[in-house]
Amino acid sequence: MEVVDTRTVGDAGTGVAALTTSEAAVLALLALGGEGSGYELTKRAGRAIAHVWAPARSRLYALLPRLVADGHVDVRTVRQTTRPDKQVYTLTASGRASLDAWLAADEGGAAEFHLRLFVGALMPPETLAAHVRRFRSTTVARLEEYRRIEPTNSRRGADRFHWFELRRAIERAEQDVAWADWVLEETGA
Repeated sequence: MEVVDTRTVGDAGTGVAALTTSEAAVLALLALGGEGSGYELTKRAGRAIAHVWAPARSRLYALLPRLVADGHVDVRTVRQTTRPDKQVYTLTASGRASLDAWLAADEGGAAEFHLRLFVGALMPPETLAAHVRRFRSTTVARLEEYRRIEPTNSRRGADRFHWFELRRAIERAEQDVAWADWVLEETGA
């Protein structure tokens, strides 16, 4: 799953800063699991969120100083006797406000949707339901387009191979619509 890191959801009027998808993912790790060192956050990501967001370890480490500089995260040094000192990061109120704005936004593609759903416990149920409904609506529109294309495919020559991908896309979209309905039912939306 490709994650494009463009900054989204900033509001100069409220002082809420725009976040990249990766920044939002790190802030969500802190919001869900509490403070942690870069190493601990990398381990947390690998155990859970990596199913929808999996940065290289070096990328996560590179994000942390920027999040500190932007005021989204505080850092403190923990002295250790048998190991090098470690930096421990904590989510700030500003970081939580920016994360909340990112969670509420309807921007981004599939990767952002799946990340928002994965950390759905951090947002109000009605916001999560709106994201799922939007995903469903977009998927239904895509499915309708595939079905408009379907009768035009001759299934001969090169079209035969196009048909293989078209069938896959139709079946995947049908499954995504059914899945979105199930999520809405499970969440009581």
